[in-house]
Amino acid sequence: MKFLKCYKEIWFGIGLGAFAWVVDAVMHVELGADVHAGGLWSEIFAPHPTAFIFRVFYFVVAVAFGVFLWRANWRERQLRALEEAVVAFQRQLDAPALRIVATARTLQNRNSVRLDETANRLAAEIGADAALLDELAKKYLEFGRLVQEGETARAIETLRNIEVWLVERKTDTK
Repeated sequence: MKFLKCYKEIWFGIGLGAFAWVVDAVMHVELGADVHAGGLWSEIFAPHPTAFIFRVFYFVVAVAFGVFLWRANWRERQLRALEEAVVAFQRQLDAPALRIVATARTLQNRNSVRLDETANRLAAEIGADAALLDELAKKYLEFGRLVQEGETARAIETLRNIEVWLVERKTDTK
């Protein structure tokens, strides 16, 4: 199914070429009914050599049009994938930042003067989340550099590696 979805413009070209083939065959049957006695099926599957050459030409032009559309949309698909990856990356940065803010507010609102066990645990969580944000920021800078240099494929791969790294970090902390 992915094959059909990924190359839909090329499939459109193939369909357009087949449609042109059938339309030309119907036209030959309708216009040439008095000249030759062949039916529609024989005109579609066993045409006269000259008609066959023209139909192959129509088919090749239609498939070439489909390939052209596919290549034109390829860049757009890459940029859309990049945009989705950036949005996912930003969502991954939001959770640790919100936890840091919430933990800091919890520490600030404590009535105790000296740090007890809970405050120590909260301070450790703040430190871990701050380190995570720092590492993510460094990886994001690498991603930004790749995008500015026009290396879209490597930038997308960098974001996917960051996602894998984050999943590994989450499983390590649990």
